[in-house]
This record gives sequence, C-alpha cells and structure tokens, in this order.
Amino acid sequence: MIYILYLFGSTLYLSTLSHYKQSGYLKLIGYSIPLILFWCLIIGCQYGVGTDYFSYIDIFKGNNFDYISGIRGEYVFSAIAELVIKAGLNPQWGFIFISLIEVLLLLYVMHFSVKNKYIYLFFFVFVCFSGSFHNQMNGLRQYLAIYMLSVVVCLLCRQKFFMAFFLSVITFFIHKSSGIVLPVILVIYALKSKDSRKVLLTVLLVGVALSMLLNNHIIGMIVPYFEMYSNYLKTGAMDDYGIVQKITKYIYIPIYLSAIYKYPSFKLSEEQRRLFLFGVYGFAIKLSVMSIATVSRIGLYLEIISCIPLVYLMIYLYNKGRTKQYLIMLLYLLAPYALKVLVMKTGEYGFDSIFFHWNQLQ
Repeated sequence: MIYILYLFGSTLYLSTLSHYKQSGYLKLIGYSIPLILFWCLIIGCQYGVGTDYFSYIDIFKGNNFDYISGIRGEYVFSAIAELVIKAGLNPQWGFIFISLIEVLLLLYVMHFSVKNKYIYLFFFVFVCFSGSFHNQMNGLRQYLAIYMLSVVVCLLCRQKFFMAFFLSVITFFIHKSSGIVLPVILVIYALKSKDSRKVLLTVLLVGVALSMLLNNHIIGMIVPYFEMYSNYLKTGAMDDYGIVQKITKYIYIPIYLSAIYKYPSFKLSEEQRRLFLFGVYGFAIKLSVMSIATVSRIGLYLEIISCIPLVYLMIYLYNKGRTKQYLIMLLYLLAPYALKVLVMKTGEYGFDSIFFHWNQLQ
C-alpha cells in the first residue's frame, strides 16, 4: 500500500507544477523536496527488500572491497562506500545517499524530456512501467549506472558531448557492465535521423522477434567474450524467463505501436525526437534480451528512457482532449503495477523498512 500511496501522492503533487511558469532544474529540485524526502525514506531506508541488501550492508561496513574496487575496478562506487565508512555513519546511509543521487538524476531526465507541467505524467509512467523504482533497491550499482546513463542520453540529445563523455567514464567505474551498453548508445545516436515510423516499427518488431528466438545456446556462444558474465554460464545460472514474465513485457507492445503510429502528430522538438528514438530502441533492446534472465540486465540500461514514447503519447492524448483514451492508458499502466504491489508483493515489490528493525540503526 505504501507504494500506491507514494505513487498517487507524488503524481498529484507534481501535477500542481501546471499552475506555475516553466522553471529551471534547480527550482524543480526545490519544489520537489517532499517527493525527494519520501523517495529517500522508502528507497534509502529499505530493509532486506532486494536479495543483495545484506551484501551491500557488508560493503558499507567496509567489507568485500576487494571485489568492488579490486576485481571489478568499480572505483566510483567504492569511493561512495568509503565516504560512509570514514564518516562513521550507519551502513544504511549508503542506501540513502545513492537513492538521493538517483532521484536527482531522474528529475534531470524528466525536466529535460518534458515541460514541468507534464512531469507528473513522466513520474507516473516511470513508476508503473519501467520497474526502476523498485529494482533499484536490489541492484544498487547497476541502477545507479542506469540513472547516470539516462542523463548521458539526454546530454547527447542536447549535443553536450564533453559532459556526456565525462559522465560515461564515471558510469563505467560505477558498474563495469555499462561499458557494453555505451557503444550501443553511440550507434543509436548515429541513427538519430532514421526516425520514420517504418524504421521505428521495424526496430520494435525486431526486438519482439529476438525475444522469441534468443535462447541459452545462442547466448552461451556470446557470453564467454564478456568476462563479467562468463561465470553465470559456468555455474548454470543462465535461466530462461517463463512465459508469464515475458507476457508482463509484451502487454506494453500495443501502446508502443500506438505511440509510433501517432509519432508524426506529436510536434516534437529535434531533441525530443532523438529522445523518442532512444525510447523505442530502449524498449526493443529490453525485449530482445529478456529471454535470458541474467543477460536481460543489459536491456535495463535504457528502461528509464524507454518511458518517453509513452509519456509523449499521453501528452498528445491529453492535449487533443481524447479523455477516454487518456484514462484508458492510465488504467492500462496502473493495473499491472497495482497487481504487483498489492497482490503479489514478491521480491522488490514487497516492502520492509529499517524503521521496523530499529535495532539495526544502533
């Protein structure tokens, strides 16, 4: 219930931005302090929600540094952990600091992608559709990298190449697997002018086809070339996703098709067109690799950006006064999410807080 309350409360609060003139990023941060505060209380103060929670607690206590900084070479993340340790803070503060960084990065992506008065729609789609809000409680390093790469995409679309390169280097030393995705991002950017409906539809359909064709045998031939994932093959951890898990991704294909069909009517700026392109590619990549559980993590790096085509579609429906279609789409996104957090409540969709384990704060 806490997740639904946060979703509705934050969405309603952000919708009040429509009463004010467009403002800069820093002013948006100031206005969003209530959202940021509760974000950090929920995400940063989680307790054992993700399977890796206690492993990270151990890292923030000063253990397992050989793996993070030595073996993995993820020096930026280990530096964050060292700040917590040297400051003499409770290990939980590591989660809080990272959750704060992530919400600030998300606000930047939303601010760049849409006008402030539509940020509430982006936030709604982000929570209900992407999965990042919940999964970040487990994959701390990867999701910090995912938020960073989302900003990198925005910087590329703004043609701020130096800042994009600088942030990419930082991201690489947060989570090394991001290095696999960086060349893909550059390829997508190079194809920025190839954004016709025919091309975008082809990209989406290729993603669907690959999601059905890729299997353990094919992935098994590729993974050995990437040392960071080869261990999963040796230990037999390359499991297939079940049909139910695939369906939870396939159900969004119709609204992507609708977004692509109506795309020429959106009247987007050049930067927004590039973001739309990245969004379609991001969803297609996520689909294409979802059949293999571990490798599917590669498809998560653009999942925040993949919200953008759906956000632009909702803005279009709202502005055109197509209230019925707009409300149907809201319910279409909300229903699966509500089922996950109110009925299933497994894994990252369950809830537990450090405040229910007060002795852990001592």
